[in-house]
Amino acid sequence: MDFKFITAVEADEVIETWANQSLRICFAVCFGDLAWHTRWIGPIHGGDLGRWVQTVEGTTNVLCTDQYEEIILIDDVDLLGIRFRIPKGFATANFEVMVFVHKPGDIDGESASLLNRMIR
Repeated sequence: MDFKFITAVEADEVIETWANQSLRICFAVCFGDLAWHTRWIGPIHGGDLGRWVQTVEGTTNVLCTDQYEEIILIDDVDLLGIRFRIPKGFATANFEVMVFVHKPGDIDGESASLLNRMIR
């Protein structure tokens, strides 16, 4: 698995590709190595200036890429993901947001196991 630190602009470019292809994306909120919610799976849509919105089953998730100190691109055979760490101006330790796609396309069946791979 390859890890690479990227900028918010680079993260926006990756997410924009996913949005343009209408890919199903897993949006996970984590506290350290504990995934709080991994079942938000669906397309993501662009907002203004690095603001991404995903609405799934009555829940709306918003991700602003420029609000994180550390952004990590994760790439391996099965997944491509972005890990957003150290939110600016947020006091809760170890809060993270991860968004990822399953390259073969079966993200519904694989979201939990793929998330475990991203966290490690």
